[in-house]
Amino acid sequence: MKSAILYPYGPLRANGCCRMLHAKHLALTSAIYTLNISILVVLLYSWRISVNVKKYGDLEDVYYGVQIAYFAIIGTQCSMILLSVVLIFGIYRENIGLVVPWIIGFITFMALEAVAMVYSNVLRDHVNRQFDSLCKAEVAFFISRAIINIMAMWAVTRFYNLLRAGVTWKGPELIEL
Repeated sequence: MKSAILYPYGPLRANGCCRMLHAKHLALTSAIYTLNISILVVLLYSWRISVNVKKYGDLEDVYYGVQIAYFAIIGTQCSMILLSVVLIFGIYRENIGLVVPWIIGFITFMALEAVAMVYSNVLRDHVNRQFDSLCKAEVAFFISRAIINIMAMWAVTRFYNLLRAGVTWKGPELIEL
């Protein structure tokens, strides 16, 4: 008996570890990962906004720019939460129309988040006149998420391409005579 993760689907199975992984499970894992990490990022940046409220005097003129950048990141992640739920339904129903918005939104919002993070770091570093440890931690967290996000994108696009090719994981239909 083979594991559910190692799913040989006839001619789609090739030599190598990555080709043997079950595409639907990988896409579902990516959707759940995206949902969870987006919730974590929303909580972290909400905490950063509350900390910055107390540092209004320290941030001087760049306070509103930093806060707006944080709100932009929270907005992108809230959108990703919604798109992840849509992706889960799309995977469950094997509907390409529900998978495509996640792919487009994921690429768009990841780029927007990178711009907003760099913008907030540049503004904070302008006031601090140094690249502080918070900025280093924020950049390291983003880079580690970006690496995992690339793998999640690969899994979902693999699932999408298999759906477009006509592969289905639904059981046989009952035919009444």
